[in-house]
Amino acid sequence: MRTVFWGTPTSAVPYLDLLNEAHKVVAVVTQPDRPRGRGRKIIPSAVKKTARQRDVPVFQPPSLDDAEFHQQIAEVNAEVFVVVAYGQILPRQVIEMPTKAALNVHYSLLPRLRGAAPVQRALLEDLTETGITVQYISEKLDAGDIIVQQSVAIEPDDRTPELMARLTEPGTQLLAQALDLIESDSAPRIAQNENEATYAPPLTKEDGIIDWRQPARHIVNQVRACWPWPGAVCYVGQQRLKIAKARIVSAKNHEEGNSGSIVEIPDERGLVVRAGQGAVLIEEVQPAGRRIMSAAAYVRGARLQIGDRLQ
Repeated sequence: MRTVFWGTPTSAVPYLDLLNEAHKVVAVVTQPDRPRGRGRKIIPSAVKKTARQRDVPVFQPPSLDDAEFHQQIAEVNAEVFVVVAYGQILPRQVIEMPTKAALNVHYSLLPRLRGAAPVQRALLEDLTETGITVQYISEKLDAGDIIVQQSVAIEPDDRTPELMARLTEPGTQLLAQALDLIESDSAPRIAQNENEATYAPPLTKEDGIIDWRQPARHIVNQVRACWPWPGAVCYVGQQRLKIAKARIVSAKNHEEGNSGSIVEIPDERGLVVRAGQGAVLIEEVQPAGRRIMSAAAYVRGARLQIGDRLQ
């Protein structure tokens, strides 16, 4: 089928690869090039780079309400639009352009976790299961009818990158299945139950600020969800410290000390910090302006001791 792919980050590239192999990608729509990194260099999106390598026309409209863009995208005569992490909501006029369907791949079991950050919010909410949904696009955020869904277990050590990666393979398979159904005019339309809808708004920097008075489980979920951005952040004195990896440990033998206090420094394992309930073993950190390192190496360099406190 003649397909227009809408996507931006690296996580969307496997879906573009799938479409290039099984269908005819007549155009790609991705976000405008933006400055990235410390040098603030203008860098194209991962999807744009992939499309260029395959000689697929690329559109980067600053606004989806632009009349010239509407004309350009209408002229490609697409049968299907496929959206994966594009970054904007498609207006009705655009949704209605393809002759067969406009589809979205969403990383949750809709109607749960509609919105921009379903993977991160699933981790923050301490869920043990999430999934992938391929749905028809509607004007209301992630509220379109469902074609196919598949559940995926969340592993205890999953952070955002690991969970995103594990969702990708079944996600591409589910999209292929949905496209086969669309092509044969046999795709179902399963309405979502609005009473069961929950939402997953984008993370903010405030979501990453650690409050050591919270239970250990909450803090560890914060670390899992906020890696790599915005990062779960605390302070050692005046130094900002981003925690990259942590796990819950038994509160036994860690009853003494205030929340945020270092209660144990096990050899080569990092440091154990008292939480409001339970304790957190910090395994990997990233000090401000430096690379990720083991917490054990950081402890040695910072000369931390039992009784020191993280703010």
